[in-house]
Formats: sequence, C-alpha cells, structure tokens
Amino acid sequence: MDKAALLLLLTLSSAIFPNLPSFSLPTENSETEPDLVLKVSQPVKTSSFFEEKEEVKEEEIERQTKYEDDAELELGEEKIKEAGEDGKRIKTYKVTFYQGKEYERELISTKIDYPKDKIILKGTKIVWRTASTPDGDIQYWRKLKVWATHYDSKCLGCNEWTATGLRAGKGVIAVDPKVIKLGSRVYIPGYGLATAGDTGGAIKGNIIDLGFDDARTAGWRAQYVDIYLL
Repeated sequence: MDKAALLLLLTLSSAIFPNLPSFSLPTENSETEPDLVLKVSQPVKTSSFFEEKEEVKEEEIERQTKYEDDAELELGEEKIKEAGEDGKRIKTYKVTFYQGKEYERELISTKIDYPKDKIILKGTKIVWRTASTPDGDIQYWRKLKVWATHYDSKCLGCNEWTATGLRAGKGVIAVDPKVIKLGSRVYIPGYGLATAGDTGGAIKGNIIDLGFDDARTAGWRAQYVDIYLL
C-alpha cells in the first residue's frame, strides 16, 4: 500500500470511529526512539569489587593436670588415672574482600570442644625399709636423688643462725621445704646424719646444701647423691 492510500484509509477510519486515538506517520527524516524496556530474556550484567568468604580457625585449649592422693600407692610414686584430652575452640568468620584485599572480618559463630583434665594419682602410703650404710643400718621411709652442694656460715649472704634458729654448721642442711619438710632427719652417704634446718634462695626442688663448720676444708664436691629420709 502506497502512502496516499494509507492516508485515505486513516481519514476514513477517523470519520467512522471518532474515538480512536490519532497518530501520525513518521516522516522520512524523523527518528524513532529505541524501546527502553528490556525484554525478559535479555541478560543483565553487573560487576562488584566486593567478595565474601567464610573462614574457619581452630585454637587449641590445653588440658589441665590435676593430682589426686592415693593411699594404695607408695609415697613418691605416681600413676596416670586419666590421660585427658586437649580441647579446641572453632571460630567461623565472614571475611569481606575489596579488590582482593581483606576489608572487613566479622565473627559469626564460635564452637567450643572443652578439654578433659589429665588426672595423676600421687601415692601417700609410707613403707619403711632398711638400708645398710657405712655408718650402720638405717630405717627410712623415702629415698631421693638430689644435687648436693655445701656451705658454711661465712658464705656470702649467710650468717651463724639458720632459718629455723639452729646454729649453722656440720649436721644442718638447707632444703626446699616443698620437697623435704623442715625439721626432718636425713641421712646423706659421705656426710652422715643431718637435720633439715635451713633454706636458701638457690635451694629449689631436689637440691640440698650441706652445712659445714668450714666449707674450704670440708672436702665435699657438688654431686648427685641418694639421700634417705628417716
């Protein structure tokens, strides 16, 4: 249909149907606007510089060690009752990255597997024994291996009287009260009988200091030795 015929048809339609909306044909030089509504099937592409990831971290919770007295075990003996187990703390984070670098970190959950204590039995039973020594037979209830040094009242920081009020000298030794109770009677091979009657800043754990009247002529050298608690 040519243009003249189309115009005639539009004129007749307007006369017969006056309520129809009017419109004009585009001219040769007119430009039509493109459809601004996207079709459903047309994909929409977006881009973001942010990225989120979940990160899980585990932290070890060390088991604790507890001791229990056991009257069936000999004093000084130990036995593991329960080995226990370490626990762990599991933390989950939401980590936001911006252009590949961490931008924000948020803790979103925490789970705790609690540790189980390690339990050790410590013997409290006293068993008397007999030992033969150059000084004769002795009755003892505990034997300890210790590092034995020596001193006298003239040493640096020493004085004539000990921590328990005894006079410093032969027959009085310094001990760690956590290991050997003050006032205990002790036999030391090569030294003889002694009383645990003094303490010292360097005397910790299984270390003892043998008292002499004159340390320079004592003839004792520092050494490991088995001692007997009487």
